[in-house]
Amino acid sequence: MKLAHKSFAGVLVVCVVLLALMLVPLGTANATIPQPLAIPTPVSAPAHSTAPNAPEFPLFFNAAPLTADTRSSCFEVPEYSIIDLQWLIDQTLVNSTANTTTLKLQYTNDGVNFVDGASFVSSNAADAGDMQQYNLFGRYTCIYADVSNTQTLTVTVVGTVK
Repeated sequence: MKLAHKSFAGVLVVCVVLLALMLVPLGTANATIPQPLAIPTPVSAPAHSTAPNAPEFPLFFNAAPLTADTRSSCFEVPEYSIIDLQWLIDQTLVNSTANTTTLKLQYTNDGVNFVDGASFVSSNAADAGDMQQYNLFGRYTCIYADVSNTQTLTVTVVGTVK
């Protein structure tokens, strides 16, 4: 009988210890997982540190007079990861009507099939300009100008890849 009590007491002790080990992590889960004090700030794409050359300066449109949808020359930039893109648009109004324009990045690996990237100008109808930084993808990068009519507008788009 004493042996049965000792066996029962031993099993009971083991069960209590196991239960305690299971409950300890549950009670302290929040204390062991560090939480950020605020929403993390996104990290921009770093400049490609192994690029063999200094930054390059692709000139997509150089004061180009556009009257139809046009793709710029494409530049081969696979060794770079970001581009600082500066653009200027000079609208020529005819009867107070502008040639509404959208400019967007395009990417391709084969020079034939293009994938749209960020639209950095949307429905522009007045003289304007800006400079922003964008990520690069693929082997070639170019700019596509989508215009709404045949009135002439002048577009300049210059980049610095790094």
